[in-house]
Amino acid sequence: MTKSVVDEALAYWDRIGGAARTPARAEFDPCHIPRLLPHVVFMGVVDGGEDFQFRVIGDVARSFFFKNYTGRMIRDLPHVEPDGPLIENLRLAVRSGRPVRRPVEYVGPQADFKKLDEVVLPLSGPDGLVTHLLVIVELISHKSIEFA
Repeated sequence: MTKSVVDEALAYWDRIGGAARTPARAEFDPCHIPRLLPHVVFMGVVDGGEDFQFRVIGDVARSFFFKNYTGRMIRDLPHVEPDGPLIENLRLAVRSGRPVRRPVEYVGPQADFKKLDEVVLPLSGPDGLVTHLLVIVELISHKSIEFA
């Protein structure tokens, strides 16, 4: 059985230091995870987790958004609740320096999709504080779910 992209991302995060500490942003190399890149939402942490900026959005993740949010702040998105589960997960990863694997229900323009899994992986700066979040999202089409 093939590993899910979320499991693969967690294994990569552990390899670059996550098992012992929050890996540094400088240790993250996208060349090491080519299969995951379409599922990536790479975010910058702003004001210690008060806000988040979309830095890079992979093609698969981008296809499930209302528009291209690259460069935008998450607080500027009207459909994201300021204290909702998505922001809560991002802030928990910043505070703890540990992965957060609590999928948030998918809300977006693709009505035939649902979120299968998601993980928020923190990356730290030179001072040890979390400066970036690597979010890996796996979605599935309702059409591909077979009911017995």
